[in-house]
Amino acid sequence: MGHLFQKLFLALGGFARWVYFMFMNLVFDKKHEKHIGYYLFEEEGLDNRGMDTNKKNFVVGIFMFIFILLLIQYFE
Repeated sequence: MGHLFQKLFLALGGFARWVYFMFMNLVFDKKHEKHIGYYLFEEEGLDNRGMDTNKKNFVVGIFMFIFILLLIQYFE
Protein backbone atom coordinates (compact mmCIF):
# COMPACT_ATOMS: atom_id res chain seq x y z
CA MET A 1 0.00 0.00 0.00
CA GLY A 2 2.92 2.34 0.69
CA HIS A 3 4.24 1.96 -2.85
CA LEU A 4 0.85 2.92 -4.22
CA PHE A 5 0.87 6.25 -2.36
CA GLN A 6 4.49 6.86 -3.32
CA LYS A 7 3.71 6.28 -7.01
CA LEU A 8 0.66 8.53 -6.71
CA PHE A 9 2.76 11.38 -5.30
CA LEU A 10 5.50 10.81 -7.88
CA ALA A 11 3.01 10.90 -10.77
CA LEU A 12 1.13 13.90 -9.38
CA GLY A 13 4.36 15.79 -8.82
CA GLY A 14 5.70 14.92 -12.27
CA PHE A 15 2.49 16.08 -13.91
CA ALA A 16 2.50 19.33 -11.89
CA ARG A 17 6.13 20.02 -12.80
CA TRP A 18 5.35 19.35 -16.47
CA VAL A 19 2.42 21.82 -16.41
CA TYR A 20 4.59 24.41 -14.66
CA PHE A 21 7.43 24.13 -17.17
CA MET A 22 5.02 24.20 -20.11
CA PHE A 23 3.69 27.49 -18.69
CA MET A 24 7.26 28.75 -18.33
CA ASN A 25 7.90 27.86 -21.99
CA LEU A 26 4.85 29.86 -23.05
CA VAL A 27 5.59 32.93 -20.98
CA PHE A 28 9.36 33.21 -21.17
CA ASP A 29 11.59 31.16 -23.44
CA LYS A 30 11.48 27.62 -24.72
CA LYS A 31 14.47 26.16 -22.91
CA HIS A 32 12.64 23.57 -20.76
CA GLU A 33 11.82 20.00 -21.80
CA LYS A 34 8.36 19.56 -23.37
CA HIS A 35 7.82 15.79 -23.13
CA ILE A 36 5.79 14.60 -20.15
CA GLY A 37 7.81 11.39 -19.98
CA TYR A 38 10.86 13.42 -19.02
CA TYR A 39 9.16 14.59 -15.83
CA LEU A 40 7.46 11.29 -14.99
CA PHE A 41 10.05 8.64 -15.81
CA GLU A 42 13.45 10.27 -16.27
CA GLU A 43 16.02 9.85 -13.53
CA GLU A 44 18.69 12.46 -14.01
CA GLY A 45 21.69 13.00 -11.81
CA LEU A 46 21.74 15.14 -8.73
CA ASP A 47 21.35 18.87 -9.19
CA ASN A 48 23.29 21.47 -7.20
CA ARG A 49 20.85 21.10 -4.26
CA GLY A 50 21.32 17.33 -4.01
CA MET A 51 17.85 16.34 -5.29
CA ASP A 52 17.11 14.02 -8.19
CA THR A 53 13.92 13.96 -10.28
CA ASN A 54 12.09 11.46 -8.06
CA LYS A 55 12.70 13.51 -4.92
CA LYS A 56 11.48 16.69 -6.65
CA ASN A 57 8.37 14.92 -7.95
CA PHE A 58 7.62 13.44 -4.53
CA VAL A 59 7.85 16.78 -2.72
CA VAL A 60 5.78 18.59 -5.35
CA GLY A 61 3.29 15.70 -5.34
CA ILE A 62 2.72 16.00 -1.60
CA PHE A 63 2.13 19.75 -1.93
CA MET A 64 -0.24 19.23 -4.87
CA PHE A 65 -2.17 16.55 -2.93
CA ILE A 66 -2.63 18.94 0.00
CA PHE A 67 -3.62 21.73 -2.40
CA ILE A 68 -6.23 19.50 -4.06
CA LEU A 69 -7.65 18.51 -0.67
CA LEU A 70 -7.92 22.17 0.30
CA LEU A 71 -9.65 23.00 -2.99
CA ILE A 72 -12.15 20.20 -2.50
CA GLN A 73 -12.86 21.38 1.03
CA TYR A 74 -13.21 25.00 -0.13
CA PHE A 75 -15.73 24.21 -2.89
CA GLU A 76 -17.99 21.98 -0.77
